[in-house]
Amino acid sequence: MKRLFIAIGAAMIGGAVSYSPAAHAEPCAALLCMAGMPATGAGCSGPVGEFFSIQVWGFWGYEPGATAARRAAFLNSCSGAAANEAVVQRIIGTYGTLLAAP
Repeated sequence: MKRLFIAIGAAMIGGAVSYSPAAHAEPCAALLCMAGMPATGAGCSGPVGEFFSIQVWGFWGYEPGATAARRAAFLNSCSGAAANEAVVQRIIGTYGTLLAAP
């Protein structure tokens, strides 16, 4: 019984450590704004901020690969992302693992 409680506690802690806030911006707006970086306008501060707010943290700290994958999934949720796969890949290759906007 004690092992069960330890296992449940460890699972709960692991889930809390890897939590990252969900992005709420329109993925298409983020895709358009990120495609134009670093020359983004003032109207892009929200979508760009939401893109960089997607971060994955694990037990050992920041996980750049998982962060890039989650950010790619966010951008790919835009209906026009499939037609612009090269742009999405360039954005993720350049900004996908960064903790904050350059």
